[in-house]
Amino acid sequence: MSSKEESLASKGKWREWFLLDGSRVVVAGITALVLFVFVASLSLSGLSPFVSKQPIYYVYGGLISGNLTVITVVVSISQLLLSRELGTPDELESQMEGVIDYRTDVEDAAGRIAPVEPLGFLQLVVENTRKAAQELGGLSIAETNDQVYGEVDAAVSRVTEQLDQTDGLLQESDASTFHVLSATLTTNYARDINHLRRIKSKHGDSLPGHVKEAIDRLIDDLQRIDVARQYFKSIYLQQQLAELSRRLFYVGLPSVTVVASGLFLFTASSGASVPSFVVPLLVPAVVTVGLIPLSVLFAYILRIATVTKRTAATIPFTTPEQEQ
Repeated sequence: MSSKEESLASKGKWREWFLLDGSRVVVAGITALVLFVFVASLSLSGLSPFVSKQPIYYVYGGLISGNLTVITVVVSISQLLLSRELGTPDELESQMEGVIDYRTDVEDAAGRIAPVEPLGFLQLVVENTRKAAQELGGLSIAETNDQVYGEVDAAVSRVTEQLDQTDGLLQESDASTFHVLSATLTTNYARDINHLRRIKSKHGDSLPGHVKEAIDRLIDDLQRIDVARQYFKSIYLQQQLAELSRRLFYVGLPSVTVVASGLFLFTASSGASVPSFVVPLLVPAVVTVGLIPLSVLFAYILRIATVTKRTAATIPFTTPEQEQ
C-alpha cells in the first residue's frame, strides 16, 4: 500500500471514528476543547481587548437563553418520538406478534432457537444466509450449465464475501446495540437480491426446481438481515434519543449556572469584579462551558444522522451511501 493510500485509509478511519465509532462523550469533549482553544486564541491574540464589557453581556445572555431553548426543544422532540412507542394493548400485541413471527421464521431456517441478544441473533441470521448461499453454489455446480453456474457463482461469491466481512465485524463487536448495527451499515444486499432475481428470471425455464428454491431461500435470508438491521436501528435510535435527553439535562443545568455566574461577575460598577488579567481566559472558559450542551447535541446528532443516512433505504432499494 502506497503512502497516499495509507493516508486516505487513516483519514477514513478517523472519519468513521468521529462519525460513528467514537464515544459520544469523548467527541463532545473534543468539540468543546476545540471551541475553547479557538475562543482563547482570539482572546489572547489581542483581537478582543475587552475594553467594552457590553458585548460580553450579550454573549452570556445569548448562551443562557440559547441553552434553555436547545434543551427544551430537543427534549420535547425526543419525547414526541419516543411517545410513538406507546399504544393500546391491541397495538402492542400486534407489534409483538410481528416480531415473534419474524423470530420464528429465522429459527425455522436455522433449525434451532435463536438468541435473545442482538449480537447472537444477527450472527445466527448471517450464519443461516451463508449456509443458503453455499447450498445454492453447490447445487448450481451439478445441476446447471456453465453459463448459469458462472452467474450464480459470481452472485454467491459476492454475498459470501460480504457475509464474511459482516461476521468478522460481529466477532470483534461487543453486545451493544450500536456495535451490532454498525456491522451492517455498509450494504443492504439490494444489488445481490436483484442479481439473483435476474438470474431466476433469465434462466427460469432451464433452472431445476430445487435450484429455484435455493435462490428463493437465499433471497429470503438476505431480506431477514435487512429486517433485523432496521429493527435494531429503531431500538438504537430510541436508546440514543433517551440518552441524549438525559445528558443534556446533566450538562444543561450546570452550564446555565456557570454562564449566569460569569455574567454576575460583570455587574460591578467598575465593569468586572475580577482582575483584568483574568478576563481574557475567564471569558473563553465561560463561553466554552456555555457551549457544552451544543457540543453534546452535535456529537449525538452526528452519529444519529450518519446511521439514518446509511440505512435510509430498505430492500429492494439501496443508495450509494449504503454501499460505501
